[in-house]
Parts: sequence; structure tokens; C-alpha cells
Amino acid sequence: MINWKEHYIETEPAERSQYFWVSIFYYMAKTAIDDFGLEGERCIREAVRQFGHERAIRKRQRSDALGLPANLVSMKNMVDIYHDPRFDKLPASGKERFKVQTPEHEFTKVYTCPNNDMWAALEGKKPGDYLNIGCIYCEEVHHHLYGDYDPAIQMNLTDILTKGDECCNFRLHMRKANMKPFDAGQYEPQSWEDFGTNVQDSIYTMFCLHFYHYAKGVYDALGEAELRKIIRIWAEERGVRLKELNRRNGVADDIDVLIEKGDIFLDTRIAKDVEELTPNSAKITVKRSIMCQLLRDHGAGELAPIYFEESMKALCAAYNPDIQVEVSNLTLEGDCGYHLVLKK
Repeated sequence: MINWKEHYIETEPAERSQYFWVSIFYYMAKTAIDDFGLEGERCIREAVRQFGHERAIRKRQRSDALGLPANLVSMKNMVDIYHDPRFDKLPASGKERFKVQTPEHEFTKVYTCPNNDMWAALEGKKPGDYLNIGCIYCEEVHHHLYGDYDPAIQMNLTDILTKGDECCNFRLHMRKANMKPFDAGQYEPQSWEDFGTNVQDSIYTMFCLHFYHYAKGVYDALGEAELRKIIRIWAEERGVRLKELNRRNGVADDIDVLIEKGDIFLDTRIAKDVEELTPNSAKITVKRSIMCQLLRDHGAGELAPIYFEESMKALCAAYNPDIQVEVSNLTLEGDCGYHLVLKK
């Protein structure tokens, strides 16, 4: 367990959502590798590739549906996530992000990456160090996130922050001479894509997509018990972080603080009826769950109860061991939802 007294803890909603997906990747990868060695690493690398592939194909489907030409500008305009504002901060070196983009070429240098900083903290290192877990994501995702939009795309990542380099240096080419007819299939809008221009909701949606791919990979290859274990470890870390924030703010580790100031309901689209909320108890009916919708629409509804059962219990146990948790009436129908009861 990390000593969070010595680290930055996100409090802004968009940053919290970013931590969710960065940390779920970290704990999925680290635990799978610790427990299963190369088999675990293969599982996670393939899950990252599938995550990147899904995003790329959906972007291509969207641009094709709009009648846009298949090129790098069209690909970049198909936004499926608005970035964490920390990407825009200047690094200590003062070097600004560099970008040149045309339909056939894109050159980008990124000097600031909150993902790199968070992975460094989780690995017990500092930005600029070689990150054994973080670099797995960077090695695998970008070639598919960009390259799978069209077979003609060549994606070169010559420098990577997670490997201790000064920047992430992206070099993309999509030359007309290399293009051939490519059918990505028909675009089918999904209910969980309705985040509009809301930054935190877009990032939370991406967290759910990350979770699906990693959880499904672990569930199928390494087993349900391993998945449950990983979710517990991840959620315990969340509970410890929330407890540390309470210490900094001088407030008690009560249930009302957890619900109102915690990270359980980060997405503003999550609809809920709060039937009871006191320092010692809460009764909440969630009437829309983005996580449940996404898992259902990916044919992985069996992962939903595993996620909510394990994450809620482990989160509360780390936050305040006196809190008892009951998650019931989980439904994958309609907008999806569940009933949550917390009590001391």
C-alpha cells in the first residue's frame, strides 16, 4: 500500500476520472504479472491492444458515416475523450507541446503526461524513471489506437515518457499511395457515448471501456478469482486515498462524506435517488449506471456484479472498517442500476 501522505491526490472530477483508468490498468497489469508471470503479461498486453483497436474502429466507422475522407485529420476529429487538463501544463523544462498535422502526416511531441506521473507514483518511482508497468500500456495502445483506423497508417513512437525519455514523440503517416479500400463496418451509436462535451464524463466513459477490456481479458484467461482479487486491491487503494483526503481536510471518515465528497459517483450522468444519507448510513437507488450499460452492450454483463460487489466492499473497508456494504437489485435492463446500502 502506498503512503499517500507523500503524494498528490486528485480532487478535480476530470483528474479523478483519469486516475480511475490509469490505476485500474496499473493494478490489472501488476497483479496479473505478479501472479501469472508471462501469461499475465500476455493477457494484459492483448487487452490493451483490443482496447486501442475498438476505439480506432469506432472512430473510422464514425468518420465513414459522416462521409469524411479517410485521413489523419478525420481520425483526430472523431473525439471519443476530452483530455485531462493537466496535459496542457508546461513541464519544468518549459517546452510546449509540438504538433504538425496534415491529412497524410502528423508529428507530435508531448512533454507533460499526468498518466506518466500517476504511474510513477504507483510504481514508487518519480517522473523520468523507467516505468515497468506504465510502459506496457504505451508500447501497446498507440499502434492500434492510431494504426487500426486504416491499414495504411504507419505509427512510430520513437520516444516515450514512461521509458524515461524527454517526451512522447509521435510520427504518423497515412500516405495515399498505400491506401486500399477498407470496410470498418457500420457505426452503431451506444447509450454510454452521450457525454457531449463534458470532460469528466468522457474520461469516466473511457475508464469503463478500459475496465471492460482488462477485466474481460483477466476473467477469460486467468479466472474470476484473479479478477475479483485485482478489483479489491484497486478499490482498497481508492479507500486509502479518500481517507487521506479526509485527514487533510480535517473531516471524519463518515458515510455522508464518502458519498458527497468521494469518488463513487464521478460521472454526472449517473442518475440516483438518495433515500437516506447521514454520517452513519446511506440508502441510494442508482437509476442509471454507465459502467453497467457499457458492460451489457459489450456482452459482458457478468462482470457488472463482480465489479460492484468487490469494489464497494473493498473501498469501504479501507475507508472505514466500520462501514457495512450491501449492493442489491442490480439490473442490466434499460438504463441499468442497482441499490446501495451503507451503514455503520
